[in-house]
Order: sequence, then C-alpha cells, then structure tokens
Amino acid sequence: MNILFIAKHKWPHIGGVERHVAQIANCLQSTANTITTISEEDINPPHIKIFGLLYIWYWLFKNRKLITRSDLVHIHDVFIWYLPFRFLYPKKKVFITFHGWEGKYPPQGWAIANKRIANYLCNGSIAVGKYIEKWYGIKATYITCGGVASTANSLQSTVKTKNSLVYLGRQDPDTGYFEFLEWLKDHKNLKVKYITNDPNPEKYLKSAEYCVPSGYLSYLEAKSYGCKIITFANNPLKIDYWKEIKLLKRIPTWDDVADIYIKLWK
Repeated sequence: MNILFIAKHKWPHIGGVERHVAQIANCLQSTANTITTISEEDINPPHIKIFGLLYIWYWLFKNRKLITRSDLVHIHDVFIWYLPFRFLYPKKKVFITFHGWEGKYPPQGWAIANKRIANYLCNGSIAVGKYIEKWYGIKATYITCGGVASTANSLQSTVKTKNSLVYLGRQDPDTGYFEFLEWLKDHKNLKVKYITNDPNPEKYLKSAEYCVPSGYLSYLEAKSYGCKIITFANNPLKIDYWKEIKLLKRIPTWDDVADIYIKLWK
C-alpha cells in the first residue's frame, strides 16, 4: 500500500511529532508498505502567513502525483495544507493525527475550528491524548499517547545516580518549565541536566534518578528507563494532559501505536 504522510517537519528535525511520524513510518514500512513523508523540508515555503500557505498549496498541486498515486493520505496536524485537495480528490481516503495543542490556554477559536473541520472532513482520526477531545470538542476514532522503541529497558537493572534529575524536552512556558524552575529553588540538592535537542536522550535517562518530561514521549521514554517522574502544569488543560498518561497500566511500544494506524485505515 502506498501511504502519503504530510507533516510540518520530519526527522531529523527534533520534536515529538517528528519522532512519532518517523517511528510509525519505520514500523509500517517493515510490513511491506511504501511510505512517503513530505514536510517543510521538502516544500521550503516562505514563512509569511498567507503567502506561505498559498505556496504550500501551489507546491502540492505541482507535485500532485504524490497524492494521486497514494492509496491513502495521512496528515499530522497540518490539515490546512491539504484542505483544497480534499475537494479536488473527494474519493481519496484521508486521515489525520492530532498531536497536541498550540501552547495557548485556553485554546483559541481558530485552533478549535481547525481541528473540528479536519475531523469532520477526514475519514478517521487519532488524537494523541484524550484531553484533545474535551478541549477541542471533537470525537477521535482512536486515542494514543505515543510509544517507545521497546519496553525491555524498564526490565533491565540500571545504576541510578542519587539526586540526579534530567529535564527532558522543550523549555517553553506551555511545558510547565517555569513552574519547574520555581520548584527547583526548594530542591537545591538535585543535580540537574537539561536535554533539549539531543536525539538520543537514553544515555542520560539510564542513570537519572528523576526526570521532568515536557511531553508525552519524554514521559514514556523516562518511564521505560525506570526514572521517577515529576510533572508540572500551569493550567487546567495541562492538568488533564498529565492526568491521562499517569493512568496508563503499561508503556506502549511504537508497534502498538502502528497497530492503531492499521486499524484506522481499515
């Protein structure tokens, strides 16, 4: 099956969505699917709001064979890129993954409308976090929180450095980063290491006693290495965000998440 992924960025651009897309593509290609991923790295649009979007539409139309020869199109968040082609190719199966929120609380009206329109016009959807359904007023076909390469790491004995803490991920307001800095003032005994753009954080997680993750994937990775997890939230949406993943009874693998994609497409 020929599958077209459309995402804002792709690996090796570092980020949770990029890692998700790359891992799912890797899992699915192993089952004899052909996956093509297009992103800004391919399109190279100008970063000017309206003109940039028009350029993306022009590029996709110019390269529309990528769409016509695919058996299905799966979009990762950026449905607006595909919007005119949904009507140009109405019989083409189209799916979407909603990877998260935009970092502004409460979610802005345009962001809510964007997700609702995308969910309505697509043949099925995956939400990375059930909180998306609540805060954006949509009903996704499937829910996931992402995965890890293997859960075997949590079964291995690792030597933890006492009072060591890794802050893993973006140092942005929406991650609870500033709340973490305030908390840290009362925990000066901790040895903190900040990992933001390292594609292989495992070498730090193996020895860290604690981890402060910025998102779902960093949470799952830290959990798989037996770190004690500490999370921070600065609004009700983020509280819902963390509450959900803490209820997981097992750590999902990327193969588990890939199975959700396969079920969705069927």
